[in-house]
Amino acid sequence: MSEEDRRYSDSEFALILRKAFELEEHRTGGGSGEGLTLQEIQAVAAEMGLDPASVERAAVLHPVAGEGALVRLFGGPSLYQMQYTAAGEISRDSLTRVVDAIRRVTGHQGKVTEVLGSLEWETVGELSLIHVTVSPLEGQTVVRVLANRGPAGGLTYFLPGVVGLLGIGIIGAITEPTTAVGITSLVAGCLGGAFLTARTIFKTTTKRFRSKLRDLMDATSRAIDETLETEGGSGQ
Repeated sequence: MSEEDRRYSDSEFALILRKAFELEEHRTGGGSGEGLTLQEIQAVAAEMGLDPASVERAAVLHPVAGEGALVRLFGGPSLYQMQYTAAGEISRDSLTRVVDAIRRVTGHQGKVTEVLGSLEWETVGELSLIHVTVSPLEGQTVVRVLANRGPAGGLTYFLPGVVGLLGIGIIGAITEPTTAVGITSLVAGCLGGAFLTARTIFKTTTKRFRSKLRDLMDATSRAIDETLETEGGSGQ
């Protein structure tokens, strides 16, 4: 089979497309650095035969998180937000189906409340806080997912920090450094090692948490879309 006749899987296609963008960026000297808007991405995807609606749905499943030097330093952001808007108002009786989807994906019972006609679900007793709001309003159903990993991040860095301080005490008692250089090296070594350990842990768990949020939004939005389709999009 010639290279022109070869068939590529979806995953291979995604990898090839990503590599093509990387090569183009290298060829043009790094590009503008401004990235692409959703409309620009949809235009490129349409030229490749992809449905713009599918591209938009994929974009929705990408959590919006804080960026910056501190985020890179500590291995990941603490705050996330996602939003999806479906055409049609889901009925109040069908919101149970949405709650079931949320609980199934998160594996957490959570707390459910109703505020001004909107359904709100939130985690209870977990370090990584997740809050989901489903709002049927003016012919649409809007889903918002907010997440806060601040408490989890604090604990991730606190425990290795404690271990680092204990290490300073133990190693200091054994080596008994007497010079400023020796003491500085001891403190920097123990606390630096503790920081790197914490950063590695937080960075790894951040990847899993992002995946969890994508699964959560995907399951929630699909439950709403399927319910609206069943209801004929009327929300009745």
